[in-house]
Amino acid sequence: MKNALVMGMRLSGVAAAALLEKQGYAVRRYDDRLDIADNWAKAGEAVYENLDLAVVSPSVENTHPVLTGLKKRGIRVISELELGQSSLDGVKVLVTGTNGKTTSVDMLDKAFKIAGIKARTMGNVGYPVSQVVLDGIKYDYNIIEASSFQLEYTYTLRPAYAAFLNIAPDHMDRYSDFEEYFAAKCRPFLCQSANDYAVLNYDSPRIREFGKKLAAKTLWVSTKEQLGEFYVKNNYFYMHGQPLISVKESRVRGEHNRFNMLTVMNIASLAGANGEQLKHFVREYRTLPHRIEYIGCFGGKRYYNDSKGTNIAATLGAVESVGGKIGLIMGGSDKKEDFCDFFFKISKSVKYVVVTGGNAEKIYGSAMKMGFTDIEIVPALSDAAERLKSMPGVDTVLFSPASASFDRYSGYQERGENFKNVVYALKQ
Repeated sequence: MKNALVMGMRLSGVAAAALLEKQGYAVRRYDDRLDIADNWAKAGEAVYENLDLAVVSPSVENTHPVLTGLKKRGIRVISELELGQSSLDGVKVLVTGTNGKTTSVDMLDKAFKIAGIKARTMGNVGYPVSQVVLDGIKYDYNIIEASSFQLEYTYTLRPAYAAFLNIAPDHMDRYSDFEEYFAAKCRPFLCQSANDYAVLNYDSPRIREFGKKLAAKTLWVSTKEQLGEFYVKNNYFYMHGQPLISVKESRVRGEHNRFNMLTVMNIASLAGANGEQLKHFVREYRTLPHRIEYIGCFGGKRYYNDSKGTNIAATLGAVESVGGKIGLIMGGSDKKEDFCDFFFKISKSVKYVVVTGGNAEKIYGSAMKMGFTDIEIVPALSDAAERLKSMPGVDTVLFSPASASFDRYSGYQERGENFKNVVYALKQ
């Protein structure tokens, strides 16, 4: 019997261990943080003995000493995504990028359902690929959201359709530099063949240059140029050179979401969706919570929850989407991004910034360095909302932290719900 080590025993690790056992492996479970039965975390050198394979969860950092030890000993290391995808039936559709992945995957799921296509979302969206295999339900299309963490140890993942939405610095607390982060995102596209499709962001010079190297058929997506089978012109979505539906009929806002819709329409069309079905998708789709989510208008001010805005690029996009005279709430756990760059690019529509959280001092210092002085630090999210509630010259309050949530919360969802509760309390 072969031996496998699974590192990180949360959702993806649990699914990976079960799948490996089903495949005939004796599984060693390893987790530094969780109190689990038969934990090999204190096994020392014995953890490597007679080991044939190691599967790492996305949360395991590349610098982890056991992971380093595995590589030194030449033991094969793969990700949970690599393990699960190798046993998937059906067409693989992959979505990656810095921002908009979960929204695009959710859009694609809705578009497929409208077109009568049997599909399942999985991966970074919250349902492990290995668990889909264990469930034993076959889908025509497997829609995989893939983060850079999940892609690091993939080698044979070859999606029939792969979308690269955008790229911007992120997770610099994990990677040595931007190039290492970008390289992780590129891996599945390099496995594609001439029979596959790469749906790429034409507006990103870096992705456009990368696209020249690929064997796959390239479908370019742009909100600035009228190219490809789907584009925006005169405030209409176009399909095959003909107006399809007015942008105004869509419930989603922002250029980034128009881009996401164009990406989804390209893939859904390849899968068989027709014009009427795509029009229905555009009209009916609603964005997921915590993504520039409109909360309401209280005291003459509009409030938006963008807790999912966990990096600078996402927050800049949110600012452009909401409009108005913005009071911006930022801050959280730091990802080693350069906030000087943020304040260099900040829109004039941002009239005031309130920061709170673990990196508040860093954000404040960057603002001052760049000459942006309409900013202050407050102790808590409730204080930030209270400060902007009565501030003159602000008609829109946007919570878009440009930071991770782990300084105070279990994730962006808990943080977003907290902000909504804070806002609801303001109107009482």
